[in-house]
Amino acid sequence: MRQSQRFFNKVSFRYHDLLRQRITSEKSNVSKAIVEPRMGERVLDVGNGGVRGIYPPQTSFYVGTDFSLEMLKKGENRTYCKVCGDAINLPFKQAGFNTILYFYLLHHLARGSTEATMEAVKKALREGFLCLKRGGNVIIAETCVPPFLEKVERAFFFILKIFLFLTRQSDIFLFSAETLIRVLTQCGYEQIATWEISGEKENPWAWVHFSIFFTHLKIPRWTNPSRTVIFEVKN
Repeated sequence: MRQSQRFFNKVSFRYHDLLRQRITSEKSNVSKAIVEPRMGERVLDVGNGGVRGIYPPQTSFYVGTDFSLEMLKKGENRTYCKVCGDAINLPFKQAGFNTILYFYLLHHLARGSTEATMEAVKKALREGFLCLKRGGNVIIAETCVPPFLEKVERAFFFILKIFLFLTRQSDIFLFSAETLIRVLTQCGYEQIATWEISGEKENPWAWVHFSIFFTHLKIPRWTNPSRTVIFEVKN
C-alpha cells in the first residue's frame, strides 16, 4: 500500500489532468446520467483523488476521501469537504451517509496475492457499508475485463506485480463484473443492479491510453477489451 501511496503522491500533478479528460468523455456523460439520480442527500466519495465531477441537486453534503494527501491538496475544487483517509479504515461515524461512491478505486486495492487482494476489496466494501444509513445505496464504477482475461491476470499475478514494481507503477488488479457481483453478494448485499457503459458513439479507431498511468502508450479503442461497469447495491 505504501508503494501505491508514494506513486499517487508523485503523479498527482498530472493525474488530475487525465481525470478531467475522463470526466468530459462520452462514457462519463452516460455514467453521470445513471449515477446522479441515484445519489442521496449525504454522499461519501471514497478514493476520489481530490476530484469531484458530479453535482446532483439533491446532494447537499459531499465528502471526498483519499489516502494521498497530495492528491487532495492539488484538487482545485473547493465546493466539498476533503478528508485524508484509507478506504479500508474510514475515519467516519457509522450510518452517516445516504450514498457511498467507489469510482475506479477497487482495482487499486491490489495486495501481495490475489487472495489478499480479494480480502482488501471485501474489507473496503464492508467498511463503506458501516457508514451507510438504512435505506442507502452504494454505487461503484469500475473498469472490468472479460472473465477469461481475469483468469490470465490471476495466473500471471506475480509477474504483473514485478512489472509494475520495476516501472514504478501502483499495484492494480482488474476484475470481471462477475467477480465483483460475487464479492458484493459475499459482503451481504442482495439488491444488485448493473449497467455496462460501452461508449458506442465514440470513434472505435481513436487512439486511447492503455492505462491512465502509461501516458505514452496508446492503442486503438476497438482493441481495448475492458468495459466500464456501474454497480448499485442497497442495504
